Amino acid sequence: MATKEASRTGLGRRTASAVAPYAAGAAVTGGAFLLFRGSFADEIATHFTLDGTANGSHSPGAAFGLYLLVFGIEAAGSAAALLSVKGPRAGGPVAAFSWGLSATTAYLFVVVMQASTHLRSGAAKFPSYQLAIAVVAGLAAGGVAWLIGRRRA
Repeated sequence: MATKEASRTGLGRRTASAVAPYAAGAAVTGGAFLLFRGSFADEIATHFTLDGTANGSHSPGAAFGLYLLVFGIEAAGSAAALLSVKGPRAGGPVAAFSWGLSATTAYLFVVVMQASTHLRSGAAKFPSYQLAIAVVAGLAAGGVAWLIGRRRA
């Protein structure tokens, strides 16, 4: 019985370590939304072409709801991945992946919101180098999470 209880507690902690990064990413995105909220127009850019030109928009509230939905879907995917991987050390790599994906997503959402602020007559532009920065931010966050997880083990 003790092993079964320890297994449940371990699974709960591993699941929390895989889902917590998305709560943190949603909190950062929410903070940025509150910061930029006063400078949004009635519609903000949410979709961009490959050259960085806005080609889709939503109201700020709807866009923020979509951002939260994306974090929820990512969290569900990471939790499912964690449950499908067997072994006591499976949580570390999934948690590191979760931190990396969450950091990348949060960075992209914040940059997209920032691109939609203070627009006068032109459309929002999303420079393509921001994608590279987002990937680097995600790799850095995932790498730090992986290193911290290995130190604890």
